[in-house]
Amino acid sequence: MSFWKKKNIHDVWANICKYEGEAFFTVTNVEYNYVVKDNYILINNDLRRKITKAYIEKALEIENPTPSKINLRCQSYICGIITDSRIV
Repeated sequence: MSFWKKKNIHDVWANICKYEGEAFFTVTNVEYNYVVKDNYILINNDLRRKITKAYIEKALEIENPTPSKINLRCQSYICGIITDSRIV
């Protein structure tokens, strides 16, 4: 079980909601922000970059997550969120 999986998805999602609109960074230092809509988030308010709560939960199962390990749509953004100290 990974460190992140020990964190409850509800706690992680609450933190995602709490830091909505703030600056986050990919591993290549690309800055972005997101907005929360129901059970998904939009990166830079772009419908083409929609990340569901289920994607976040799947990514939390990965030990030492990197974009290549996550292997989901928008993996660079997901990684930037779930590895940020404000979220987990």
